[in-house]
Amino acid sequence: MNKIKALLLLCMILTTAQGGYAESAAKPLKIKAETTVANMDMVVKDNFVKAKYASAENRFIQSNVKASYDDFNDLINRAEHDDYVFLLYGMKMAEYGMFDLSDSLIERLDINFFTSSYVNDMKRFYYPSGMLNQKDILYLADAYSNIVYNNMALETTSELLNSTQAAESDYKNYLIALGYYKSNNLPLALKYIDYAIKENDLNVNYMGLKAKILADSKKSKQALKVLAKIKKIPFSTVDFQTKIKSIEEYVLYKTAKAEPLKDYHLAYYYHLQNKSLLATKVLQSAIITSKQYSPLIFGLLGRVYYENDESLKAEEFSSRAYKEDNKNYLAALTMGDVSYDNRKYEDALKYYKQAKKISKDAAPQVGIAKSYLALNEVKKSKKLYEKMLKKNIVNEDLLVESLKVIPQRIDYYLPKVASIDLSNNDIWLGLANHAIKDGNFKMAMTYLNNSYYIDENNFKYYYYLSLVLRAQGDIDLAEKSLVRCADINADYASAVNRGYGVYEK
Repeated sequence: MNKIKALLLLCMILTTAQGGYAESAAKPLKIKAETTVANMDMVVKDNFVKAKYASAENRFIQSNVKASYDDFNDLINRAEHDDYVFLLYGMKMAEYGMFDLSDSLIERLDINFFTSSYVNDMKRFYYPSGMLNQKDILYLADAYSNIVYNNMALETTSELLNSTQAAESDYKNYLIALGYYKSNNLPLALKYIDYAIKENDLNVNYMGLKAKILADSKKSKQALKVLAKIKKIPFSTVDFQTKIKSIEEYVLYKTAKAEPLKDYHLAYYYHLQNKSLLATKVLQSAIITSKQYSPLIFGLLGRVYYENDESLKAEEFSSRAYKEDNKNYLAALTMGDVSYDNRKYEDALKYYKQAKKISKDAAPQVGIAKSYLALNEVKKSKKLYEKMLKKNIVNEDLLVESLKVIPQRIDYYLPKVASIDLSNNDIWLGLANHAIKDGNFKMAMTYLNNSYYIDENNFKYYYYLSLVLRAQGDIDLAEKSLVRCADINADYASAVNRGYGVYEK
């Protein structure tokens, strides 16, 4: 809730702080009542890419792997250079085992601060020890599709075992282990995942499967030992940090002894899988059966509600958890966030300080710093941000919030946020805003293309697009884009007074 609002506000703060486009000072402009989307060339291109990608993905899921591979390959060959799209597709290709396609995308990237973190995490998590030929890639990708999506784990595992194709690949042993795991043959799953890890002990995906197999086999100590090893491996991007956290919560769910604790970790696992409705159902059921663990359950339930924009429920359950146990980290953090959102900054500061006592995570420290800033204690805020930044803490909120008191670092920190959270649309918009300020409209369009790909209905996208089009002399298209902004969010369009003041003579 909260994070999106903060990021949108930040874009406006940075604009004003750097003498850029003062949105609120612009003159009103009468706009024709038409809804044609601006920049149709880009829209048609991106919609084609999305449709082609969706078709290829659907074919893969239906085990029409050769056709899927050809579609993906055709899409890659025809794609214009766009690091965001290349990384997005590269990760999906690696997940599907189409490592040659993933490699071809990596080779086309501009290897820089933004892309290198994702490339490193992708290879560390997915890649086999050696590159496979195309024939073997298609064979094993077909096996993955059948095991994961088509309920054919038993038949596919048997086929893999009886085939000599790709015999030297550690990835083949991983798929055999995965097939046995999906067939609930845990002893053989463990045997083959050990083969895969022996051949490639750097692949975290293999280690994650082993941890799950051990947890399901009730070998708790061994599972937790593997989990501890996984957690020591550094991942800098949000996507892969979430994958690791997901593995952790699954293992803790399987190894917990008390039923309420099992429910807690299962719910957390569902939440990380973007299945928050399931998470809340599990937690609400657990409340009925457990009083001993109720603060823990209330705390997580409050956090789930908060991250799904249900602030009233978030406050209700977090406050209950905090009253029962003020050492509950999620409860303290959520109460801090809710208080901050409600502009109760003194209360927010109290809760954040309590959360900081409980955990070394960056989130409470960022909360304290931003609360100080909201209370006009700028020096305290800046000092805290600089202290955290000197420690090189890789935290999205830290990098974003610190720019409110250190705006001169925008050139460094906004790209750094993009490098750890590829799908953060508001950062792409912030980068576009900064490029517009610098008059770099070509780069602004690159950032806006990424934003459109993530969310084609973001009102801020159409506002910034109108600025670029206006600067390039495309007045009609600029006007249409601003109309689209107003269609989506009339209040915002009104607040920026149609946004053309900077260009008016």
